[in-house]
Amino acid sequence: MNVYHEPMTKIDQSKLDALQQSVYDLVRSEGIVNLSMGKVAKAAGISPRTIYIYYDDKADLLGQLYLQAQQRIDSGLMTELGNTTDLLQQLAIMIRHYAKAYTQMPNETVYTKAIEQNPQLVSAVVKKHVGEIAPPVQEMYENMQADNHFLHAPFQTFMAIAAGPMSMMIQDAINEKRAIKEQEINDIIAATSMAITV
Repeated sequence: MNVYHEPMTKIDQSKLDALQQSVYDLVRSEGIVNLSMGKVAKAAGISPRTIYIYYDDKADLLGQLYLQAQQRIDSGLMTELGNTTDLLQQLAIMIRHYAKAYTQMPNETVYTKAIEQNPQLVSAVVKKHVGEIAPPVQEMYENMQADNHFLHAPFQTFMAIAAGPMSMMIQDAINEKRAIKEQEINDIIAATSMAITV
C-alpha cells in the first residue's frame, strides 16, 4: 500500500481532489459500508479505471483518506497542549480542539468517525500510522497516570472515560446534522474532569 503519493500535475490533483470529495459526500449520504469504487468514480465524474492510478484498491483508498483526514484533524493539537502543564486544562484543550475540528472540517470528522465504527475497512499499517499521530494524547495520559489526583486505569479504559463523552457529543451532532453548542462543550469538559479525577 502506498501511504504517500509523489507530486502530481495540476489536472491529476484535480481528479484526486474530486475522488476524495466524492468519498466524503458518499459517506455522508449513504454510509461507508456499501461504498464502492464504481460509486466513487461515478460521483467524481471519472472512469473507474482512473481510480487505480491513485489507489491500489478500496482499502487503499479508504486508508489513505483516513490517514490524511486524521492528520488534518490533529494538526495543531500538540502546540495547543504545550501551552500549559495543567492536566485538566490539557483535557479541556483536547475536547475543544476536536469539537472545533468538527465545525471547521465536517467532512474529515464524519469520515474518521465512520472508519472508527468500521475499523476492518482499513489496514493495520494505516492504523499504526494514525496511532503515531497521537503522541500528545498518549503523553497526557501518562502524566495523568503519574498523578495521584487522577483515575488510574489502562489506556483504553481511561480514554473511553476521558474521550467517550466528547466522541458521543460529536457523533450526536453528526447524526442530527447540527452545530455543537458552546454549552455542550463546557458540560462535557466539566463532566469528564469529574469522571477522571479522584
